[in-house]
Amino acid sequence: MSHPTIAIYARVSSDKQAQDGTIESQLAAIKDFAMAQGFQIDHDLIFADNGISGTTLARPALDALRDKAAAGELDHVLILNPDRLARKYAHQLMLVEEFQKLGVEILFVNRKISHSPEDQLLLQIQGVISEYERAKIVERHRRGKLHKARQGNVCVLSGAPYGYVYIPASDSEAARYEIHEREAEVVKNVFHMLIDQGLSIGAIARALTRAQIPTRNDVGRWERSVVWAMLRNPAYTGHAAYRKTKVVERVRPTKQAYDHSFYPKHVHSSTRDRPREEWIEIPVPALISEDIYNKTRARLEENKRFSPRNNTKFEYLLSGLLRCQECGYALYGKSASNSKYKRCYYRCAGQDGHRWTTGRVCSSHPVRVEALDDLVWEQTQRLIEQPELVLKEYTARVQHKQRQRSEYKELIAQKRKEIKQQQLAKERLLDLYQGGRVSLAEIEQRLKALRAKMKKAADECALIEKEEKEEGHRLQVIEQFTEFAKQIKSNLTNLQFEERKQIVRLLVEEVKVNTKTEEITVRHILPLDKKFPLCKGSNHSALRNATVPACLQDHLEQREDSVVADPPGHLCKKCVVPHVVEEAPEIDV
Repeated sequence: MSHPTIAIYARVSSDKQAQDGTIESQLAAIKDFAMAQGFQIDHDLIFADNGISGTTLARPALDALRDKAAAGELDHVLILNPDRLARKYAHQLMLVEEFQKLGVEILFVNRKISHSPEDQLLLQIQGVISEYERAKIVERHRRGKLHKARQGNVCVLSGAPYGYVYIPASDSEAARYEIHEREAEVVKNVFHMLIDQGLSIGAIARALTRAQIPTRNDVGRWERSVVWAMLRNPAYTGHAAYRKTKVVERVRPTKQAYDHSFYPKHVHSSTRDRPREEWIEIPVPALISEDIYNKTRARLEENKRFSPRNNTKFEYLLSGLLRCQECGYALYGKSASNSKYKRCYYRCAGQDGHRWTTGRVCSSHPVRVEALDDLVWEQTQRLIEQPELVLKEYTARVQHKQRQRSEYKELIAQKRKEIKQQQLAKERLLDLYQGGRVSLAEIEQRLKALRAKMKKAADECALIEKEEKEEGHRLQVIEQFTEFAKQIKSNLTNLQFEERKQIVRLLVEEVKVNTKTEEITVRHILPLDKKFPLCKGSNHSALRNATVPACLQDHLEQREDSVVADPPGHLCKKCVVPHVVEEAPEIDV
């Protein structure tokens, strides 16, 4: 008789817990339980999330476990406690139901759960209590730190800044900062270089690196962000501050967020500055005077005001919209001059060697601003001035999809019939097993295959239903686009730069630049449910989905990517080939 397939799941919330070995203690307890039950553990089926909060479902090991269950490859999952599965009761309930529907039984080592109504109720109560206990612990921790901060205790701070050493509390003395003499001299020199020598933050960082002055973690390179934080830190005047920032949910995705394999350890992973009146000051030894600190703040504001990125002398139509096709980093506007000309370029951040410890990470080259701006603006104008081209192509596509609508209904009915047949087959197998006509090993093997088929049919059915729903939404595009384009078109003549920039930001989602192949890709999304800032009058219902001009249809049969086949230094203004996205059409040029 074959053995059931067992998986193990463990989780700890913080990096410190992961370092302290609590994940190993969880796994050891679960393995002891498995041995007592006579289960055999496959090391490839041990899933552990180290240092990831249980308040989020976006966990790499949990996702891998759920994928295994959905594929019909598991019979049981062993977990120490319900709160290791999830901290929120709603998440616990959802996951338990998900595994049960897939025929996978969850066994909690420290909480035996059966399928009786009483045990299910106890599981729910335990989940609610666990969520309540966590909220209570967080609140107690917050209030405790506030109390200690108001008493002037440095233990609530995140760590001693560069220039100080943290001395832990003893039986006779509270925790405190002491001056690190060598680092303190570096701090004073940094303020001197900014105020007296007039160096920029980048120049200071490079000077420290060239002088081989060790950083706190001895990484061998001073980053501008470290110098910037040092110059803004009020602790060096003798007044450290607690509650300078607050943690909020991240709104704009970081570069890692574009990679679907990236998992944030916490849902709230971005910080915002608090008003100064909310700070709690804690006395520490001073390294500089208040006068030097005030001069530093004034110099930083002056540098910011005259920074090239804030200098409106140069106009960059596509700032914030450009991304390098080669490395994925953003492109920014930069001016360059010689004795005769003043030129502006878009440059990839990956080309800047000073940003990276290993030097530049991208080998692309700059693109002339006026060439790229003109090309994107012309294509944007074309979409607005000739909406009938978009509508003609879109109407043809929708009509084609409408002919497929009856096919959708037939496919959905067919898939639902398959699911019902597989469910009946599953019930017949269980009847045969209860009647003693098939062995446990045989039924387990056949049930796995059935579960996989049911999952595949359900996924296909959901995909078909989603496509049908999207087609209904796309029908609204035809009615809405004409009015939208008409109201914008009346404002296209004699537009100021800022007005053109507003239109581009409304209609262009992203521009990808590949200087190696000398191609660009412009992705347009026509706006929906948003009033256009230059228009007056009625609501403009916007279009999240659109299609491509019919005059370009011949190109679509030959090319899949939307490219301009001329060097980025002198981008041509010919017809730009769009990319067709069947599932959710957007305008790619």
